[in-house]
Amino acid sequence: MNPPQVRSRGIRSLMLGVLLALTSAAYATPKILLHESIDPTLLDSVYLNQIFAMQTRKWPDGLAIQVFILPSDSNLHRKFVVNRLQIHAHQLDRIWNRMLFTGTGKAPTVVESEDEMLKVIRTTPGAIGYVSKNYPTDGVKVLQGVQP
Repeated sequence: MNPPQVRSRGIRSLMLGVLLALTSAAYATPKILLHESIDPTLLDSVYLNQIFAMQTRKWPDGLAIQVFILPSDSNLHRKFVVNRLQIHAHQLDRIWNRMLFTGTGKAPTVVESEDEMLKVIRTTPGAIGYVSKNYPTDGVKVLQGVQP
């Protein structure tokens, strides 16, 4: 094999490695944040789905659940809904809209950024939300071990 072929294969391998790293980061499951007052051991995947579908409104201790989400058209929101709740974002929007229009519930509070998400989770008792996998999460609890 001559040097240009070796170099070409090396560049292709490097590009493939970078592409795979970017792809896996893009599909990394977002992490769920909780206000420090919430006991994360209470949550399983069914309870989590009920919370984000706004069907469960209080934590077991009686504190109101405050659900925060990113805009429905954001990539992180779609990743969270698909990877963690295992439904499509439009299906979740439909659930919220039905509750709003029938007067049986309310939609979650939309925040515009991960910075804002962390701030509201940190300062709102009963809060739950999500950020990307590598986002720093000082001052809040991160839900561990709940598989979709």
